[in-house]
Amino acid sequence: MGSVPVFSAPSFARDTSRIPQQEKLSSYLNDLQSNRNPNVRARAASYLGMLKNPAALPALNKSLTSDVSEQVRINSANAIGRINQKASVKQLLQAIRPNRGKTDVQIAIIRSIGDMGDNSKEYVPVISKFLRSPNPYIREAVAEALWKIRDPRSTKVMNALLKQEKELVVQLSLMKYIADFKSPESIPLLEKIIADPKTHIDVRSLARDALDKLETIDQLQDASGA
Repeated sequence: MGSVPVFSAPSFARDTSRIPQQEKLSSYLNDLQSNRNPNVRARAASYLGMLKNPAALPALNKSLTSDVSEQVRINSANAIGRINQKASVKQLLQAIRPNRGKTDVQIAIIRSIGDMGDNSKEYVPVISKFLRSPNPYIREAVAEALWKIRDPRSTKVMNALLKQEKELVVQLSLMKYIADFKSPESIPLLEKIIADPKTHIDVRSLARDALDKLETIDQLQDASGA
């Protein structure tokens, strides 16, 4: 009777709760770099992000631009954001061009940059340039990233977008975020949007909420300065 072949299970399929961190790192890196199954590679990328070990960054950066699976690239971008090293922001930005035509990957990259918060502030002017993208989902992701980073330089950019944006998906996000920039210049722009009969009902509702919030902030500032 022949022997039964033994197959090694991918690292995510095993109980790893008692495995040392370094061993987990090596196992996940091996899965990411050499496993033929894209689902295994994608899951390995996610687990590397959960480990938050900067030693995984070279492999994740490579997968972000060279893996044949878009899901692996997306998970790699998410993992890089979770590890959150300042030097990674520039590498994420550089990875946008090699992912041209892969909208979901580019969105994942931009969102990861936003998730990195203070580490991304230096690159706000660069990130803001992607608001010129003809793709509304890219612009929406950039608006969300700028909201997460909360750099004062973003205020002017967000108000300009508020003034000119016509795509519903971007407008809805803008209305959710704009009040948190606490800009008095946003008030007349919101009033104009609310008064426009062509404004989508959901956009108008969110614009009213944002306007109420900004006017409350304005009143509190006036009271404190009195």
